[in-house]
Amino acid sequence: VSVATRSRGCGGHDLCLCNMCNRRKCTAPILVLVSCVSLCIYLDAQEGFLDRILLKRKPLGGLHIESIRMQQNNLSPAATTECGKQLVEYQPSVLEKRWKAEIASLKSNDAAWERGCSKIRRELEAHRKIVRDIEMHPSADEVLASSSTLSHYVYEDTCTGSKERIPIEPLTSFLRHPLAICSPGAGADLILSKSYLLIPFAHEVGANHAYKWLFDAGASTYDTGAGGASQSWFVSTYRSRGYEFDRIFGWEAAPTDPQRQWSTVPADIKRRTSWYNIPATTEVGGADNPLTFIKELTKPEDYVVFKLDIDAPAVEVALVQQIMSDPELWALIDDFFFEHHVAGSPMQSNGWGDLSKSKTPMGDIEDSYDIFTFFREKGIRAHSWV
Repeated sequence: VSVATRSRGCGGHDLCLCNMCNRRKCTAPILVLVSCVSLCIYLDAQEGFLDRILLKRKPLGGLHIESIRMQQNNLSPAATTECGKQLVEYQPSVLEKRWKAEIASLKSNDAAWERGCSKIRRELEAHRKIVRDIEMHPSADEVLASSSTLSHYVYEDTCTGSKERIPIEPLTSFLRHPLAICSPGAGADLILSKSYLLIPFAHEVGANHAYKWLFDAGASTYDTGAGGASQSWFVSTYRSRGYEFDRIFGWEAAPTDPQRQWSTVPADIKRRTSWYNIPATTEVGGADNPLTFIKELTKPEDYVVFKLDIDAPAVEVALVQQIMSDPELWALIDDFFFEHHVAGSPMQSNGWGDLSKSKTPMGDIEDSYDIFTFFREKGIRAHSWV
């Protein structure tokens, strides 16, 4: 094997090839190449050791750099090249900027959400184009890179200096499907539609060879949920974009017959899944806090997806505030899905109930825009969940 990389978990020796040594906490120095290879193959026998020789590096802010080291023309391992994708900036669309600037005057606790809906109807063609562009994503990368309706992350190739724009759905309206409620002929099904969520392809964000995690707080059961399936949606949607989750963790507070959860989980997914029928908690460092799992188990070079929707605003906001105050979590979390239950949104008349008198901090739709903008600017692909 002509690939060598440094792993602090194996004593810092270039002879150690396998980042699984670090994941499995093999801390003793390994001085002989064949010993390290044998140990890592043994530890990683069922987990695609050779597929992860190409390691990921992700500095602060959730950014990925894919390191590819190859010995060429009988050169020493030191004579290698290292290229990757470095995030340059987040670029909100013009439409997103306008909505963020105006949401304070558009928000309302009225069921009709008239001021906001009037703005959507004035901008109807732009919102329809958002939907069309998102639907084009699987086959029109170049078109979407120049789309004026979508927001983008700008990445730079660390070897060539070339830049690439990767799209994401813009933050508009009440942070659901752009045509939900307000557009003429909009069906009730759009309120719960996830079709507006723009998930990047793994190659677009340099995640082909990353170890991939899903943490689902408010997991319901595998193929059911109040807002539609959660676990199965993530598995199938990310799979269609080139991701295969290596480990899945779920928390569901509602007492549930285990048979309801496990009977519909595909066998290959079942072997990778841990599902806790207990509430997620907020104690910093607590054993049942999902963020503890993320910090203890994942590394910056991994690809981490975290979904938060437990229909308990005080708990949700406490976890969001913990992420916002912890740069270590910015570097670990790549994709964040969050249903923010707030006042000022027409969702109060479409399932949430009246939140206008809630004392929960960050409990207004203005705060929603601030939260999602904050995470996006830190390099986390933050999406408003349903």
